[in-house]
Amino acid sequence: MSVPGWKQTLWRTIGARLFRCSPHVAHRYRRGVLRFFGAQVHNRAKIRRSARIDCPWNLTMHELAIVGDHAIINCSSPVTLGARSVVSQLSIVSTRMRSPQQPGHPRVDEPIVIENDAWVAADSLVLSGAVVSEGTVVGARGLVDPAQRTDPWTISVGQPTRAIKQREYAARSGSKP
Repeated sequence: MSVPGWKQTLWRTIGARLFRCSPHVAHRYRRGVLRFFGAQVHNRAKIRRSARIDCPWNLTMHELAIVGDHAIINCSSPVTLGARSVVSQLSIVSTRMRSPQQPGHPRVDEPIVIENDAWVAADSLVLSGAVVSEGTVVGARGLVDPAQRTDPWTISVGQPTRAIKQREYAARSGSKP
């Protein structure tokens, strides 16, 4: 999606500052600022003022999605946060990276999806093209590799993440694991 240069400049110079300088409990205000710049944010989503979002026009947040303190959302490609999903403090969700396998290290820029009821715990890293499946908990300091899809309703840890345990949650919808 091509965005005019003036919009990018306006976000970096004014929008991001308006977002960060908001009162602590002003979630409605921050949603409004993000929407003004093209984000699709549900009325009940919450974004902390210390979170950094670089291209809000590529961000979609569903009902009760939360972005924690000092989280970084680099969304030069679309980033979707499902209903009741959480990106915890200090976590990085980045659609932008360089390919380490190819000569010249070309830029890789693919969408990221964090599905419903998923939780990216503190200080974790989700890279370009990854899908955090429904109900998955990515343990603290976990790394979700490019083009990796986590197992649904599991607790996944490590670098790269791997499922270590099924997550039991009686009220969840859908089939049992």
